[in-house]
Amino acid sequence: MFYLERLPCPVLVTDCSGLVLHTNLDFRNLVGPSESGTMDRYFPPASCIFLQTHAWPLLFKNSEFSELYMQLLSADGQRIPVMANARVSEVRGKRVVIWLFFVAKERQRFESELLQARQQAQNTASQLAEVNRELVRAYDQLAAYTAEVKTEADHLAHLSHTDHLTGLGNRRALLLQVDRWIKTASDQDVGSLLLIDIDFFKQVNDRLGHAEGDRVLGHVSSQLQKSARAQDSVVRYGGEEFVVWLPYSDRRGAELTAQRLHDQIAQAQVSDQLITVSIGLSTLTLQNQGTNRYLERLLIEADTAVYEAKSRGRNRTVCFDDLLGLHSQPA
Repeated sequence: MFYLERLPCPVLVTDCSGLVLHTNLDFRNLVGPSESGTMDRYFPPASCIFLQTHAWPLLFKNSEFSELYMQLLSADGQRIPVMANARVSEVRGKRVVIWLFFVAKERQRFESELLQARQQAQNTASQLAEVNRELVRAYDQLAAYTAEVKTEADHLAHLSHTDHLTGLGNRRALLLQVDRWIKTASDQDVGSLLLIDIDFFKQVNDRLGHAEGDRVLGHVSSQLQKSARAQDSVVRYGGEEFVVWLPYSDRRGAELTAQRLHDQIAQAQVSDQLITVSIGLSTLTLQNQGTNRYLERLLIEADTAVYEAKSRGRNRTVCFDDLLGLHSQPA
């Protein structure tokens, strides 16, 4: 659940019985080091009762709730007012509850004003109504702030993994996709990678200008997405190079995808020049390799293969495994 660390708030993940599965750094900083067991240890008695009588029933009925006022216990026993949001989600086939907490420092001030107003004018309904209206405004401001922070965090996370020109993922996105696959794959599972290089792209820029070069990059990225499977990842690796990551795809499946790429991209023409690509193909069994090592091997092999494709005249796919057989033959 690496993405939970990016959220700008304390996060708690439990199963549907309240057993703690995960806490992010913000949550641990707020209430102390994470421990195993149920979530009740993080709440004072009144909030524990509120969880059982209101929060959990509401969650089981609607699969989520928003902006419920609770209190958390800090490591030194201090009560921390928070606004809680929760949602039932499915992670790797299991139902879990993701709890988001926002420390409601301003809430304490408004509660104090509310109590003071009630003491000063217990029988004045208008004053009590005004305090209630002020509290509603505070809720609205807090909800708007929460939505704004979440939107900004999502936007920044998207930008950090996206190529601005093509809208494809970038190298960081590729690493994350491979890492996600490795966390669920077995040692015997296989993955393939296609490294795609646009043939004579420098000539397009030199003859027709960078604007036309950008149009070619956009067209190629669009055709790559059309040719890939839903589970594949298409990224712009840099310059005129693209990568298609194909999880659970053997060499035959990768070759079929590469052929679709050639067929799709060949439909474009810039001025009097056809657009073609050279593709290097690498297929590897996981074999208990870490993410960085596994991806590095795929990229090195695919880069060697794409260089060979260029040397053979371009507009073709070369598989690295074939080069191993070729180089092993006696001179």
